[in-house]
Amino acid sequence: MTDIVAVDIGGTHARFAIAEIGPGGVMLRDPMSIKAAGHQTAEHAAMAYMAAIGLRERISLAMIACAGPVTEDRVALTNLDWTLTATGLRARLGLDQAALINDLEAVAWAAPELADSDLHTIGPQIPGAPGGAIAVVGAGTGFNAASWRRVDGREVVLVGEGGHASFAAADPLEMEVVRRLTPRFGRVSVERLVSGPGMLNLYRTLCEIEAVTPACARPDQIPVLARTGDRLARSTVILFCGLLGAVAGDLALTLGARGGVLIGGGMAPGLLPELEAGEFRRRFEAKGRFQSHLAAIPTRVILHPHAALVGAGRALLAQVGEGV
Repeated sequence: MTDIVAVDIGGTHARFAIAEIGPGGVMLRDPMSIKAAGHQTAEHAAMAYMAAIGLRERISLAMIACAGPVTEDRVALTNLDWTLTATGLRARLGLDQAALINDLEAVAWAAPELADSDLHTIGPQIPGAPGGAIAVVGAGTGFNAASWRRVDGREVVLVGEGGHASFAAADPLEMEVVRRLTPRFGRVSVERLVSGPGMLNLYRTLCEIEAVTPACARPDQIPVLARTGDRLARSTVILFCGLLGAVAGDLALTLGARGGVLIGGGMAPGLLPELEAGEFRRRFEAKGRFQSHLAAIPTRVILHPHAALVGAGRALLAQVGEGV
């Protein structure tokens, strides 16, 4: 049994755990979520975590999953003013080895270890193609996607920066939303609409179209208001679920995800009734000649609160081998 520090740094929270790696897989101990805004650097947040759990023994290995593109041993987080290097983390935290991966890459590494109780099916209860690739999409403070598959007995995970691909509007309302947001952003990417800030962009734009003063200042307020019967908030949530489904379907096609699509990130678990209402799955399957192809692909929301930490442990195990 080997212990490592597993870290998941998003745009809002930094999550930590001690990951126990053994023959049975990855077990998490002392998981903790820390508000990133309360700390100047990732190293400060890590030291606060270790102090909070009273960690006394030396941990020599760390795997840090970050919400941003990793270049060699460096990452600048997309939605948080932190820059990390593996070299700096090793020096400041006294580690023998530290590695950086993208946060959605970590979630994809967790995919084979997630139990049925960690997942909530949206749409038909279908198994997906045996041995097929699995796509993982994450909508939270930002948006990204990754894929997991097995090739010649080895697990392979691929990740890019899918949230920064251009958003494809599909009807006049979506075209109008893009038209109104383009002057503000210069270009409307998927992340500008299918994320927490994206839901707020959608809501404010729908209010602007109807010349109504917005009643919500934060994305988490919109579903709450929608459930009270507010028309524009409800329209926003329905539109958001549809766009998430449309993008997930595009990624299922792009990544060849016959084994299924997992929805991660902080948004989906709080929107299960709205996702089940039908618009998500309708847009997921609405791919013209490939509708029947998408209809055979299951979609599931990840409920495990620390999937990225589990995946970080599995990713390190894959990197350094069973000898850890």
